[in-house]
Amino acid sequence: MVRRFRSSNQGGVVIAAAIALPVLLVGAGITIDYGYATRDRVVMQAAADATAIAAARELSNGYLTDKRISEVVNGFALRQLESHSLHTGNSVTARITNDNRSVEVRIARPMRNSFPGLLPTNEAGISATATATVVGNQKICVVALDLASTEAIYMKSNSWLTAQDCNVYSNSKSATGVKSDSGIRVTAKLFCSAGGYSGSGQFVARKLVDCPPVDDPLAARPGPPAEACKAQHLSVIDKGSTNARHVLTPGTYCGGLFIGGNSVVKFEPGAYVIKDGPLVVDSNADIRGDHVGFYLQGEKTTFQFLSNAKVVLNAPKDGPLAGLLFFEDRAVSLDREHVIKSNYVSNLTGTMYLPRGKLVIDATNEVAQQSAFTLIVVRKLYLSANPKLVVKSDYRASEVPVPKGLGPLGGDPVLSQ
Repeated sequence: MVRRFRSSNQGGVVIAAAIALPVLLVGAGITIDYGYATRDRVVMQAAADATAIAAARELSNGYLTDKRISEVVNGFALRQLESHSLHTGNSVTARITNDNRSVEVRIARPMRNSFPGLLPTNEAGISATATATVVGNQKICVVALDLASTEAIYMKSNSWLTAQDCNVYSNSKSATGVKSDSGIRVTAKLFCSAGGYSGSGQFVARKLVDCPPVDDPLAARPGPPAEACKAQHLSVIDKGSTNARHVLTPGTYCGGLFIGGNSVVKFEPGAYVIKDGPLVVDSNADIRGDHVGFYLQGEKTTFQFLSNAKVVLNAPKDGPLAGLLFFEDRAVSLDREHVIKSNYVSNLTGTMYLPRGKLVIDATNEVAQQSAFTLIVVRKLYLSANPKLVVKSDYRASEVPVPKGLGPLGGDPVLSQ
């Protein structure tokens, strides 16, 4: 029996296999782990690329705080990773670079370990990085939509249009689509006319003709939902004081809304539908509203800021009128006038969207000069003899969103190589 055992090779094979097994398992584990790592890195890179693009789109809309960028990149990246079964252990960070034109995103996670305690842990883990840049950062801030008018933009003597670091467009193909008098002054990065210019004046801007018309960037934007009337033909006269403003709340104001006398009024945040009558602020009235928007519904509904009315308004940051200060009903007749005659309309942060109407600035002082930004999309723009319309474009200074197609222009962000 002993002699037979000594002559047998089977025991040696078993012993050799027992010795080799841990080595084989370690090798298999390493192969599996690096296979997972290769696959995970591909998934992470795709997620980092998509997240950088998403964050750069937010950046191109102007307002992106550190908190907001963290919300965007974490929410977007984690959804991408979870769809590929990478549910836990992910670290997502981002930073804004390149003078606020780029977003760098980094995703990291530990490397998988098939045999914890047996195989060494890769402390460095695996990571993927992507950077997306907003290219051609040109800002559209004024658009006159009329395609044929001889005066889509008309600036009378001594009127000023200051479009700070942004572009002005006239869609009219008429040779006199932009008309001006000798005393006017226009400051802009670019002034672009689909047709031509008539008259004189000073243009501190790159001045172009034959520009392709700008499509209405808000053409698909729906108005707010219809609601029952909150008030009928409401007049607010001599109500409130500086220390205790008279408060108006969102809703539908049928027959218009008049605020006059020495009224001091606060608009609570939300959407205000002014229906079948004008919105008028007159006399020495003082109105303020943070995150308020006005939908001008019906043929008789325009807005008028008259006499010495003081106006400080910021558009909503969310809801049906997000980003919009004024939204004109698309069913009304053409060329109704919305008028600013007061010298104390100092803050109009947001977008004035009057696709059927004419915005008439007839003050003798600066208008909108304290706004973080003002965007104007109208059928026609008319500056009377003396106003100084200030169109700022500091989009990051406000949490009011910029509608897509306005503000920074240049298409989708691109990934940096």
